[in-house]
Amino acid sequence: YDAANLVALTDQASIQKGKELFTSKTCTACHLDDGGGSIGPNLADEHWILGGGFKNIMNTLAKGGRPGKGMIAWKQNLKPAEIAQVASYVLTFQGTTAANPKAAEGDIWVDPNAPSPATPVQEATPEMEIDSAAVTMN
Repeated sequence: YDAANLVALTDQASIQKGKELFTSKTCTACHLDDGGGSIGPNLADEHWILGGGFKNIMNTLAKGGRPGKGMIAWKQNLKPAEIAQVASYVLTFQGTTAANPKAAEGDIWVDPNAPSPATPVQEATPEMEIDSAAVTMN
């Protein structure tokens, strides 16, 4: 697949197919039905071991997880479109609360391509008029 042009799928049919694959390909054995994690990491929190976001999830699914941790490379078993469906489904866990979430692992992932949050504009303090006749100096 062309990593430069990867975009998460958002249509309901793709998300549903991703959910079916997530369940049928035994992802739930390590990540649980609600993405809370057991042997594998929690997919519902904002912490990621190998980077969050669609492109990183696609890469982890296609090439496998960390050596010695058990997650296989799915590119031998799934077509690129199916990997995209699973990755898109995994993103739906973000912001949810798992029933029994595994403790956070990895770093908080922030999309380097996301627009910067706007700096709040501080409202100017209205100037007070001072009656110079009322000012006394010591």
